[in-house]
Amino acid sequence: MLVLNVRVPGEPARRIQLDRPVLTLGRSSTNDVPLGDRTLSRVHARIEGVQGAGPIRLVDLGSRNGTSLNGARITVPMPLAAGDRIQLGETLVEVIEESTTRVVIDGIGDESSKRTTFLQSSKDLLRPHKQAWDSKLGAEELARLNASLRMLNEISVDLLGDIPLPRLVELVLEKTFTFLKPDRGLLMLADEQGKLKPERVKYAAGVDPSDIRLSKTLIQSVVDKKNGVLLIDAATDAGLGAAESIRIQGITSCMAAPLFVEDKVIGLIYLEVRLGRKSFSEEDLRLLTSLANTAAIKIQNLRLQEGAAARQRIESELALAWEIQRRLLPEAEPTLPHTELLGRTVPSRTVSGDYYDFFERGDNSLDVVIADVSGKGMGASILAASVQAAFQVWAGEHFPPGLLCTRLNDMVFRRTSPEKFITFFLALYDPESGSVVYTNAGHNPGILVRKNGASELLGAHGPPLGMFAGKTYGSGTFTMAEGDLLALYTDGVTEAANPEDEEFGTPRLVETLVRARAGSVAEIEAELGAALVAFTSGTPFGDDRTFVLLKRS
Repeated sequence: MLVLNVRVPGEPARRIQLDRPVLTLGRSSTNDVPLGDRTLSRVHARIEGVQGAGPIRLVDLGSRNGTSLNGARITVPMPLAAGDRIQLGETLVEVIEESTTRVVIDGIGDESSKRTTFLQSSKDLLRPHKQAWDSKLGAEELARLNASLRMLNEISVDLLGDIPLPRLVELVLEKTFTFLKPDRGLLMLADEQGKLKPERVKYAAGVDPSDIRLSKTLIQSVVDKKNGVLLIDAATDAGLGAAESIRIQGITSCMAAPLFVEDKVIGLIYLEVRLGRKSFSEEDLRLLTSLANTAAIKIQNLRLQEGAAARQRIESELALAWEIQRRLLPEAEPTLPHTELLGRTVPSRTVSGDYYDFFERGDNSLDVVIADVSGKGMGASILAASVQAAFQVWAGEHFPPGLLCTRLNDMVFRRTSPEKFITFFLALYDPESGSVVYTNAGHNPGILVRKNGASELLGAHGPPLGMFAGKTYGSGTFTMAEGDLLALYTDGVTEAANPEDEEFGTPRLVETLVRARAGSVAEIEAELGAALVAFTSGTPFGDDRTFVLLKRS
């Protein structure tokens, strides 16, 4: 079965089974797979053809930031297979193939008979029971005890090395199969909410991969009471509510041991043998419990190390990204005749690729830029810095907005991966005449509000920078009179959401600007900020809010 391993920045990885004919992915909670990534469209992409409904394909649903498959942006439905990597904004989705075996937790059954059930505290099972030098041990018991000690020594040595968690889980099951010779086994780990999830399932050669069924009573005994559990004659034992399901599966004997560290259970190991094979013994359970205890310490350490390393990486990257972004922004707005000018970025919880810029040309005209680099963090900040440097060079050579955007598009396309692009709005403003020449490369429409309250949206002249090689951009013109207002902004403003997941939107932004147009740019900024806060009603902003206000005075 194919499953999706979904990694949203700042969230724990999760696995989604492809268990329905169509799966939608996106930012909205109405999707089959809702993703907490503000760079995504509300309904971003679809996976179709699951469960025999045709070939499995990935479809982009006209998303603003696009969908990439194995590093290439898709424009038509593309087939999916195990090993593929899907990039949706900042979210990585890996397609992997897992065993079709399910781990099913059955309800609690009849506990009237406990003749063949052995339960013992894991701490008791870890205490020495028989020593290798015990003179009463027979040759067979002595050989078995030595083999157990050898296994524990081998696993301890293996665990001393630098080993990733998936390999560690695989290694633990390999050792149990070598020494205890079960037919089937599994290792389960608790997630951040404490819910047990199968991490790895293993079978002996020739054993069918049917569902593994565990009783709730067995789970509770292992996890809640920290007991090692052994069903010696499982086919007739009802002591753990498992008799019926075990009979159906043809299991002779099974046992389970908790993975616990400092009295906290972080998972369990479960083993079983089928009819016609041996039954597990109390010594087998002791060995499994010792192995589980040894592995649990390493698993917990790995989880703590991974968490600490991830937090440290994120904190370091955010700090540096913030510094890069801060240096991109103008220290102050230039002073121009007949003009009020204001630029502002209000940060959210993450570092985005928003930036704005003012560049004074030698002929006293002014370039006003606002841009949004796809993605967040260090990569977005570095790309924004690169684009800003190139923009200032070409603006210094007096390139008109259309040609300048054409050059920037080719540069971004050559130097970045397919999933990276930049929405870019450039307005060349003459403060003496009030004339404006602008080019919109896939950015939110600029808003021109006239003194009398009439408004106009300044739409795009082409796609975002970096999406298509050789793309040329046109431009538009208008003239600003006294009292006219030009507002540029990023999608963090229009996509700010309220508790009902309704977005602030462009119409509401236009209404706010029209209502505030008579004030100074500082007063307009204050009214816009108040409108956003009132609308969101305490809902955290998912993206930076960046805007530039230019008013003719």
